[in-house]
Amino acid sequence: MSAEPKIGLLVPLHAKPDQVGAVADFLNAGYSLMTGNQEPETLQWFAVKYENQPAYAIFDTFAVESGRAAHTSGKVADALRANAGTLLAQPPDIAGGHLDILASKVKPTGPESDVKKGLAVGLRVLVKAKESKISAVREFLKGALPLVEAEEETPLWYAVEWPGTNTFGIIDFFAGPSGLEKHLKGEVAKALFASVDELLEGPPDVVKTEVLGVTLQ
Repeated sequence: MSAEPKIGLLVPLHAKPDQVGAVADFLNAGYSLMTGNQEPETLQWFAVKYENQPAYAIFDTFAVESGRAAHTSGKVADALRANAGTLLAQPPDIAGGHLDILASKVKPTGPESDVKKGLAVGLRVLVKAKESKISAVREFLKGALPLVEAEEETPLWYAVEWPGTNTFGIIDFFAGPSGLEKHLKGEVAKALFASVDELLEGPPDVVKTEVLGVTLQ
């Protein structure tokens, strides 16, 4: 990878009941707008569908703020704003999607020509730290990277924080269900769920995702 991701965006997209397929089509079109190095400062871009609900998300990463600013004023963001009233049940919260990347593993194995870059499924995990444990949760996630590095079937993994809040997350991607299930049974997941009572306000919010499109710099 050309640079280490430091900041990102996670923007959920809640489709109107009669527009679920249209949102998928929109994201496929968005993929074409992201190819060809049209946004050189967007390191990684993912379009996903949340499992068992009419919701999608765009997750992307950047090394510097100028990249995120360029993306939020770029072609995909403009198209999203222009079509939101037709496609979405609520406006996309782009500003609320700003996050910091605490640690990451970016080791894709799929061919560049593949729209999904060899990825098929993923996870979006959100947790809320107890106010007195925000620093502890931050350090826990940073310290999880060596464990993830040892997971051969976890090629892309991000530990994230929404700055100024008590919300943290893990976003990761896998070539297939086998890697995802192994990750859910792995050491990071065990440690996270074991720490719920001590560190978190409640259980982690875990959503499985289907990968629709990926671009990697």
